[in-house]
Amino acid sequence: MTLSLEPHESARLKALEQTVRDGLRDFQRTGQALSDIRANSFYRATHDSFETYLQERWGFSLPQAGRLIEAAEVANVLAPIGVQPQTERQARAMKAAARVITELEPEQQRVVARLVEDAAETTPWEDAPPAAELRIMAGVVKKLAPDTTVHHPDSGDEVPFDSLSVPQRFEVARTHAEQKTQAYREKQEAKASAPKPEAVNWAEWCLTYAAQVLGPGQRLELVLEPGGEAPRVQARVMDGATGEVLAEGRSAATLKKAVLGLVEEVKG
Repeated sequence: MTLSLEPHESARLKALEQTVRDGLRDFQRTGQALSDIRANSFYRATHDSFETYLQERWGFSLPQAGRLIEAAEVANVLAPIGVQPQTERQARAMKAAARVITELEPEQQRVVARLVEDAAETTPWEDAPPAAELRIMAGVVKKLAPDTTVHHPDSGDEVPFDSLSVPQRFEVARTHAEQKTQAYREKQEAKASAPKPEAVNWAEWCLTYAAQVLGPGQRLELVLEPGGEAPRVQARVMDGATGEVLAEGRSAATLKKAVLGLVEEVKG
């Protein structure tokens, strides 16, 4: 059952739908418009639910609209600190950073904005800071509470954060953010340069191992045992005559992990 709108609601719906129509490539405007339509139930003039309105009016699914709305909300939070995500995906990747920023006082948000601006001068980004690095900046500022003990930027003495002048506080925040960001980058570089683990088709490995490696009377077993919340499984190689366990992998929650555990064991 649909319900009529008041004249001012009809006018507002028309404007919002024009925004969606004109701004399908602008995730922020589109997401905000859809959010307003949902929040005010403007869809009720023609549809019983927001979901059916999305599907029949715009060809959107409810999750699609939810992602646009979420991205628009993130972009709105980041705008005051000078960060402008260029795509819906980029905005949603910054959700964690935006959540921290909403927990900060206005003065702390201004510090984050200065950190972003300062970092951009030495490490220019194509359009916006990486989501993880923005989260690091916001997290550093959040942790620097007034009574936090820090090293004085000039003397190196341990002092309460709130005993520093405003410029000194920013210098401490900048140093902490740079250190954590550098550690993050080094970790990512190490991860990228690390040798990739060998891909193993665990089901095929079982058949190949049984055909090519198992000796007479030996067998490969997958043993399932009840666990606290879910069954556990263990892969092992047995001597059928004596019952001796010749090799076994770690207990795991899935067949795949159990077999891969045995793979590691037999490969040494």
